[in-house]
Amino acid sequence: MGGISAIGAAHVAMGSVALVSGAVVLMVPKGTARHKHVGRVYAAAILAINGTALSMYDLTGRPNVLHVIALVNLATLAMGLLALRRWRRTREPDDLVTHQRRMAMNYVGLWMAFVTELLVNPMLGISRISDPRSHWPLMIALNLALFGAGGWLVRTRLTATTVRA
Repeated sequence: MGGISAIGAAHVAMGSVALVSGAVVLMVPKGTARHKHVGRVYAAAILAINGTALSMYDLTGRPNVLHVIALVNLATLAMGLLALRRWRRTREPDDLVTHQRRMAMNYVGLWMAFVTELLVNPMLGISRISDPRSHWPLMIALNLALFGAGGWLVRTRLTATTVRA
């Protein structure tokens, strides 16, 4: 292997920023200046990650399932940000809950992408599976488990409708 490209390096760097900033956003009190600032960092990192993901074709040489996942991730980001914009205008609690849930599911999607990257990117040196018949079922099973656990956490633990204005 020749090493990681500049796009790949940016992808990994922004992925790291998003994983850390997303965790911080989930942990700090909602509506605070810190939440808003770190949330902006997270959103920018997600845009950068998906931009680089959509420009990479190393795995198959053409668009593939990872590109579809990037588009879904961008859609959840857009839905979360639009719900926040609506909440700022209307102060409707359901819009705030929608913002929280879409952004949290976007973070779940980031973790799914991270696991997928670890499993399919041979440059990271973690996955040496060469037989796709055993590789893809493992990747799918892990991602379904992450989606299920993340979705459950979001539905059962993320229901706050009050934040500082």
